[in-house]
Amino acid sequence: MSDVNSGHPTDVSDHLARQQCARQWRHFLHALAAEFATALSPADLRTLSRRIGLRFATELPLPPQPTLDGVQAAMSRQWQDLDWGWVSLVQHADHVEINHFCSPLTAAFGAPAVDWATGFLEGVYQQWFDQQGAPGLSVSQTQATDGWGSVSFRLGR
Repeated sequence: MSDVNSGHPTDVSDHLARQQCARQWRHFLHALAAEFATALSPADLRTLSRRIGLRFATELPLPPQPTLDGVQAAMSRQWQDLDWGWVSLVQHADHVEINHFCSPLTAAFGAPAVDWATGFLEGVYQQWFDQQGAPGLSVSQTQATDGWGSVSFRLGR
């Protein structure tokens, strides 16, 4: 939406959120997501997205970290190097809360794809925690993605 008189965006947050995905890729990725959605069910799309995340994390492994703070710092470095936001990890008695901030998934694939596209992050976090010696624990999404691409997950039994 633009102000008719000035040609400037009137919603700064919409403008900034769109900047999370390079213009050269945005239309291609929106079309790709739409085509995927016509060929696969939402559950199959989420499974595919999660598998892509597992592969991504295998190709970009984290170095071993002795503490949760170290894991958080290593994860955030990976994300920030790729302009994919950052992560906050919060230890609870029975789980770790994973809060990913400012992912470009909504900007890249469009709002209709966000429910299955976040499976990518779920897969990445699953693989990274497995690499850190936490096999047997699973990552699952606990909160929907907000307008800035921020989303929450849980690592636990």
